[in-house]
Amino acid sequence: MSNHQTTSEKSPKKNLGTESDIVNLILEDHKSLKRLIKVMKDSEKHRLAERAEAFAEFAPLLVAHAKPEEQVLYIYMKQDEDLREGGFEGDVEHQLADQLVEEIMRTDDEDLWSARVKVLAELVEHHIEEEEEDLLPDFKKESEENERRFMGQKFLLLKTKLLEQGGLETPHESRILPRSEEKH
Repeated sequence: MSNHQTTSEKSPKKNLGTESDIVNLILEDHKSLKRLIKVMKDSEKHRLAERAEAFAEFAPLLVAHAKPEEQVLYIYMKQDEDLREGGFEGDVEHQLADQLVEEIMRTDDEDLWSARVKVLAELVEHHIEEEEEDLLPDFKKESEENERRFMGQKFLLLKTKLLEQGGLETPHESRILPRSEEKH
């Protein structure tokens, strides 16, 4: 056979394997979250309104990423003796982030709002670093590629469903900015 690709090699399904791998999907989601974290953390460089805009984009993306991760990846991990603790740790960190998002949405005081947003950004940033440096490489060693692709498909279905609902799992208060900033 010549150096030409066969029809099956040209097929988009060939690339779908690595693209639909849950690890790659999670890493791709992390890029958007990291970009927004930079804005949310930096109160010196970004005005409150800019940080609020970043938070407004961040909160639904976080939910649309975290819930499928919990329901697909962490459930899998908690069933594997070597990965079990990491799955529970991820769940706990997600619970803390969820709690902070809810508190931020109910916060009226600008300084308290700003502090909570910064802590949320730092918590999620730390969580992402741990996932990328430890949890995901460990998971990749303990899983098969076909399992990761299957999990990736489930992850995408859940994520799509959440994004269609606005990225929010439960009804949230609509306020993003503290009340005093809303008047300006």
